[in-house]
Amino acid sequence: MKKLQQYIVVDDDRTNNLICEYVIKDWDPQARVQLFLEPELALKNIEENHKDFGFPVLLFLDVNMPSMSGWEFLDIFKTFDDDIKKSFVIYILTSSTEDFSREAEEYPFVSGFLSKPLKKKYLENIELEMEAISE
Repeated sequence: MKKLQQYIVVDDDRTNNLICEYVIKDWDPQARVQLFLEPELALKNIEENHKDFGFPVLLFLDVNMPSMSGWEFLDIFKTFDDDIKKSFVIYILTSSTEDFSREAEEYPFVSGFLSKPLKKKYLENIELEMEAISE
């Protein structure tokens, strides 16, 4: 049985955000999904409201955004208190074909990379990984 989770999607592409919300809600109708077009607003929300989230929070982050890249987002995120960071499971969700393995080494709290669009099988695999970790 799936656990109720909080999901955050940070992507400047409205269409991708709607796809993510649809896939998440189809997979888990009870999920709480927050969509952010601006990474700065997502960071502010996380910092100010993290105590109100159900844990763990699954965050999908785009790399290429105009106002702040996903890497810049992660640079700020890594300055947050450990109690905030350990409550998040972060996946880079990107349409880029670049190999980001070198950049990812700077962010050990990033769990992996997924190709857009979000798919139900990604969520199933993430759930399995999270269950294995919690056992």
